[in-house]
Amino acid sequence: MAWKRGEWALNRDEILRLPHLRRLGWRQKARSLQALLALLGSPMRRCVGDLGAGTGWLSYRLSEAGFRCFATDISGDPQVGLGAAGIFDTTPYRFERAIATLDHWPFQSGSLDIAVCNASLHYLPEIRPALSEAARVLRPDGVLIVMNEPVHEDPRSAIKASEDYRAHLRALGGRGKLVDWHRHFVASELETELRRFFPIVQRHNPDYGRRFSVIRRLKSVLLGMELASFPLLEARAR
Repeated sequence: MAWKRGEWALNRDEILRLPHLRRLGWRQKARSLQALLALLGSPMRRCVGDLGAGTGWLSYRLSEAGFRCFATDISGDPQVGLGAAGIFDTTPYRFERAIATLDHWPFQSGSLDIAVCNASLHYLPEIRPALSEAARVLRPDGVLIVMNEPVHEDPRSAIKASEDYRAHLRALGGRGKLVDWHRHFVASELETELRRFFPIVQRHNPDYGRRFSVIRRLKSVLLGMELASFPLLEARAR
């Protein structure tokens, strides 16, 4: 309900164009997609699990690039959940979809080359079960990508930003566990959790453009707190 009333509500034509919309939040996501594709390299029909996929726009773009994608989400909503992904069936880049939670992934052990959590982990009260599932379903040389998650160096700023955003969701009519659990990450804590399952963790900082950087710096000064960054974290077992 909150998403439908907020800035993330989109019509079907806009969903088909994602993430290439002329809006500040989506411009940042378009840059993160560009960074992800550069990091992954040649698709070679590798299998990708897109966990917490929302409308499935990332699976669509990865399918378009040549990857074989499987998208899961807890919601089948026709506007902001996997129900909206039906529009991608009108293109040559269809992908498989399943309703599933982030602590129980519907994949066989060792079946995926790549797992992506795109702006989804920050809705969990505890990310360890999701990371355990990632370690289970990935092949020995597989990679977990965590992207578009709000990350802070300063723990106090992470707490304040999360409190503010939960209040924003509630003002839009959002209720329930996904609102109550929403949080921003502290960088050191997030990377420590990743290393419990994946000894090799690399942080990449996509270039989100001068406009994005300037606006973030100005807002940080005005609010008197560190604003979130959105790194791309690459985690491997070896």
